[in-house]
Amino acid sequence: MSNRRSFIRNSVLMAGAITLPQFNLKGQNDELPEIFSDDENYWKAVRAQFPLTSERIFLNNGTMGPSPFKVLKTLQDEMLLIESTGRYGGNEEEAIEALSKFIGSAADEISLTRNVTEGINIICWGLKLKKGDEVILTKHEHVGNAGPWLNRAKIDGIVIKTLDLGFTAEETIENFKKIITKKTKAISLPHIPCTIGQILPIKEICQITKEHGIYSFIDGAHPPGMIVLDMKDLGCDFYASCCHKWMNGPKGTGFLYISAAKRNEVQAYYGGGGMDTGWDMYVENPQLKGYVDNGHRYYYGTQNSALFKGITAAIDFQNQLGRNHIENRVRKLATYLQDHLIKLNPAIQMLTPTEARSRGAQVSFKIKDRDVSELQKKCSDKLIITRYVPENNINCLRISTHIYNTYQEIDTFLETVDEFVKS
Repeated sequence: MSNRRSFIRNSVLMAGAITLPQFNLKGQNDELPEIFSDDENYWKAVRAQFPLTSERIFLNNGTMGPSPFKVLKTLQDEMLLIESTGRYGGNEEEAIEALSKFIGSAADEISLTRNVTEGINIICWGLKLKKGDEVILTKHEHVGNAGPWLNRAKIDGIVIKTLDLGFTAEETIENFKKIITKKTKAISLPHIPCTIGQILPIKEICQITKEHGIYSFIDGAHPPGMIVLDMKDLGCDFYASCCHKWMNGPKGTGFLYISAAKRNEVQAYYGGGGMDTGWDMYVENPQLKGYVDNGHRYYYGTQNSALFKGITAAIDFQNQLGRNHIENRVRKLATYLQDHLIKLNPAIQMLTPTEARSRGAQVSFKIKDRDVSELQKKCSDKLIITRYVPENNINCLRISTHIYNTYQEIDTFLETVDEFVKS
């Protein structure tokens, strides 16, 4: 009885405290200056939109992009609405429409996913490839792109070839022309490799694949939210991305672009509600009648509609700031960082190209005869968050700049590098 009374008393107390704490919305979107001004006061106001603490310098947006208050508040409100009303579904079409406009595609070419890797797997296993067919990747892959294709090579006997990246776009294009053969059936290349932040000349590469009848799939984990995208101009067949990096959207959200012209060439292997045109268990031979003629063919079942609402909020936030303004800002910060690193000490070995078209908002470097993982630890001790890149034995340090970063933060990082090199 004592336990029962305690349970009832605690339940009543919990019921009275069920209202979640509200975020401090000071500096919310409507407090941004109405007229854009590319000065530090404006970007300081942008920084106030994020719950990032002033004690930390976050230079690892390439792994995970913190969401602004607008997105967090949207998620909170929608989750409370769902849990208080028991409402099921919703916000899917709204998110798809926002995403399609954001990347320059038709709405029916968008499939909602949980992450980039899910989109990659849909394409990797959905293409009709046979033993001996060649697929081109690079030596700079994230496991999310390498894993699915290596797994299919292990199971089905396709052949993986690796493209050497040049230090200029033209060099990369020439390397690509040399590696393709009559057996090449598909490419699966990162638009911006997770390792060194180089922007690959995807538009030119996709033009070459079209001329040779090769499928073009792009791992687009980083570009959306960093650089302005237009799928039709880019010319790829398939493009997978996520919303939790440069878009600063909800974690566990992503999308896959499948060109309408190639939709019927990608087999759907997982089934569920929403992907079909009908099914019947009452006929002699139960059947799936067909697949819907849109992106819903590749996702299905119960979804978290609050996350969809959060995607739309993240895109609204970027549109309000201006996508060109965002791209210019993050490029300027990264260029400032790269230029000063190169001047800082001759021992610093720059891996990210200095060619303007080939660099975005990520800078990767090594230090001669030094283990940069130790530099990462030194940065971490100072609450400077960076990314050590062990993938493919590259062993470099990667710095990502985004709209919430400042030149002062970069200067603090540069001072830390200088101390490390001289130590």
